[in-house]
Amino acid sequence: MQIVAVVFYAATLITTIVISMRQNKNANEIALTQSRNDFYAEYTRRYQDIILAMPDAVFEGTAKAEGATLKYMQLYFDLCSEEYHLHQNGLVPDNVWDNWKEGMEITTHIELYKKAWDRIKGTYNLDFYSFMERDVLKLRG
Repeated sequence: MQIVAVVFYAATLITTIVISMRQNKNANEIALTQSRNDFYAEYTRRYQDIILAMPDAVFEGTAKAEGATLKYMQLYFDLCSEEYHLHQNGLVPDNVWDNWKEGMEITTHIELYKKAWDRIKGTYNLDFYSFMERDVLKLRG
């Protein structure tokens, strides 16, 4: 009878441990997912802040790549650089990166952004500079 009781208690203990481990794993996965969502939301917020702060002339098509306009465009390219390096270091999944890169391609085909890039591109490291020239702006030569 004691052997049956010991086996029962051991089985109960093992079951409790397994359930606890599964709950802990689920809690960790939920926390990781929330952390990733917060991370992406922060980059979205920063992008929105930059766009909202841009002078109206940018959206009216009358801005020049100088002064406040250039400052906010530099902030935009800084954000792009950070996103690029995060992806290069495996911190951003391909599906998110593909969306970010597509946004860069669309934005930088606006003439004003091309002019701003030409004025400030020398401030970025060679890796990001090459990526922008080759993969985003698709410049050759």
